[in-house]
This record gives sequence, structure tokens and C-alpha cells, in this order.
Amino acid sequence: MTYQRNRSMLGALLPVIGLSLGLVTPAVSAANGAEFYKGKTVTYIVATSPGGSYDTYGRLVAEHMQKHLPGSTFVVKNVPGAGHIIGANTIYGAKPDGLTIGTFNTGLIYTQMVGRQGVKFDLAKMSWIGKAASEPRVIMVSTSSRINSFEALQNSKERVNFASSGVGSASFVESTMLIDSLKLPIKLIPNFAGQEGEMAMRRNEVVGMLGSRSSLEPFVKNGYGRFIAQIGGKDKDLPQLSTLVKDPKSKALVRLIESNGDIARLTAGPANIPRDRLEALRTAYKRALEDTELQLRVAKLGLPLEPAYGNDVLKKVTTALDQSPETIALLGKTLDIKDPMLKAEGPLLAVEDKGREIFFAGHDGQKVSSKPSGGRTRITIAGKEAKREDLKAGLDCEINYKSGGDNEPTTIDCK
Repeated sequence: MTYQRNRSMLGALLPVIGLSLGLVTPAVSAANGAEFYKGKTVTYIVATSPGGSYDTYGRLVAEHMQKHLPGSTFVVKNVPGAGHIIGANTIYGAKPDGLTIGTFNTGLIYTQMVGRQGVKFDLAKMSWIGKAASEPRVIMVSTSSRINSFEALQNSKERVNFASSGVGSASFVESTMLIDSLKLPIKLIPNFAGQEGEMAMRRNEVVGMLGSRSSLEPFVKNGYGRFIAQIGGKDKDLPQLSTLVKDPKSKALVRLIESNGDIARLTAGPANIPRDRLEALRTAYKRALEDTELQLRVAKLGLPLEPAYGNDVLKKVTTALDQSPETIALLGKTLDIKDPMLKAEGPLLAVEDKGREIFFAGHDGQKVSSKPSGGRTRITIAGKEAKREDLKAGLDCEINYKSGGDNEPTTIDCK
């Protein structure tokens, strides 16, 4: 009897003990976080101009997250520029209080991989809330064009104009990679926002473009365009580009594009949003995506819906970022980035000349000699800003460094 009574008392005390030790379940954490949002305004940043699919998804998500986060107000703010880089930088640089989140192009995975100038974010460190869809890519040409197949495009004796979004966007990066790798007779014209590319096709200013199938499907259904190849996805009505290319390097790039197509219409916030607020945001996002009203509206618009949530999306992003040095080098060459970025994790093997030269196991496991800059390299140890001379052999670090030359690191983050 005494044993049973003590056992019951222990059972009653466990939730209290758990709370005092910080062992809070996601449900409890989300409930606590939801209280914070009562009377608060959340800014949802869309890294494009108004109009187009990114803006549509962003506004739908923001509207329905507000619905499922009682007492909150969501305000959509368009922050276009530099192929979504400005919007993503804005999200990443925001105060991590859970009041700024947003969406941007998955082309930034490529942008981060090669270390394009202007990138201030680290996608692997962002607070991931979810993704709304998968977006297989398609190559589309105008129905007024003589080109009616991918083979016809390859064999065209004349160079044709293709539209793309801004430099750094997925459509620009992927188009550039394919044009260069497959030696396609295409002149790429960037900086078409929203549906401007389709309008340029109707005016016969460009012949085609590469983009997500869902975004371009209405244009095809209206008789203005035709699909000639698809990259990724489960559709069986179009030839997969992976079956039309033979070169192993080209196939590797096609596989990379396929993997990015699985991560579309993202929602994320800056790094280090407090756990309870992040859980509240993730819960509201999941309820929003499972809301029958949102699903009906998305279906009416003819847009895909294939959601995933939280850490599942983080895993997809980190997997996409984790490419072989060969693929990253090829990507960097394709995008005219001389020394693309690589990432290494592990202990510093040696530190010489007061941190002016460090040694570690690189991306491919080989020993790397790297020379941190006193001004350009950002160094943190245990979350605090540090200097080169603070680096010691044995410190467990995450290092982002340029491949080539002196392998200069951009960031060194040590525990």
C-alpha cells in the first residue's frame, strides 16, 4: 500500500520535476510560446516583389498561421532583390525573438554552397518552421517557337533567349548550370520578376525559361507554352532530363537540382529563436497547412501542397548543402565563382603563428592548411566573438572555407 501511494505521488510530481529541469515536451513548449504571441505582430518576409507563386504561398501561410496563433497579427512584407539574398539576409539578421520569419528561394542553397558575395546567412543554422510543397522543375518553350522537344533545343543552330529570375535565384542558378554543363545554345536574360518571363514569351522577346512546374502550368494550359523536359517529381507525362543526359558531371548537377526541387515554399526564421516560441510557430504552421480552407484555396489555384515540418525540413536542407567537393567545384565553375565554399567539422589538428595558420580535416577527410584573416574571418568560441590567437589545437569547430589558394575561412565556430 505504501509503495503504491509513493508511486502515485511520484507520478504526480514528475511533470513538475520535468518542468524544473527544462524537460518540457514540444506540446507544453508550444503552449507556453503561444502565450507570448498574444497581442504581438509577426512580420512575414517574402523575398520577392508582390505577385507570383512565392508571394501567393507566403500570404496564404501568413494568413492561416495568424488564424492558428490566437491573438497574433501577421503582416507580410515584400523584400525583393539580389535573387532573394536581400530578403534572406533580412530574415537571418533579424532579432531572434520569434517575431520575424519568412520565405525565400531554394536557389540560396546553391548560393551558400559557392560562397557568393553578399550572403550573410547560414541556412543550416536558421530556425526551420516548414515547407509547403515539392517543386519539380520544367523546361518550357513558347508554342510560337519551332522548338518542340529537348533534342530540338540542343540541336538548334541559332542561339535562343531564355528568361530567368534575378541572379542568385533558383531559376538563374539552375538555368546557368544546365546551359554551361549541357552546352545549350541559350542566352540567359535575368531579372524577370513574378510572371514577367511569361509575358516576355508572349511578346516573343524570349523563347523559353526554366521554372517550377506548378508556376508555369497555367501558362501551358492556356496554350502559350509547352514543356519539353522535367527535372525530378513523380509525373510521367514528360521525359526526365536525367534520362536525356549522359555525361556523369551533368548527371550530378541534374541530381542536385532534383534534390532542391523537393524543398520548396520554405518558411524559416533567424537562428536561436527561443524553443517555446519556435514550437508555437511550428505548431501554428502545421495547423495552417492542414487547414481544410487553405487546402481548398491552394487546390483552386492549382498549386501543389506537400508539406513537411521543423527538423525534417532542416535535415533536407543540410543534406542538400552537403555535396562532394567535386560537385561544389563544378557548381562554382559553372557560376563563375573561382573558389567555392567548403565546410568542415571536427577538431583543429594544429594551430601555428598565433592562429595565422590552422590545420583540420577538410570536407573530404584530407588534412587542410588554412589561413584565417584578421579582418574577414568571423571567429566564435562557445558562442562568443574571438580572435585568431584564441584558437587552440583540439577545439571542436565548424569551419566554412574557400577551396583554393590559402583556403581562407569565412567563419570558424568552435564549441
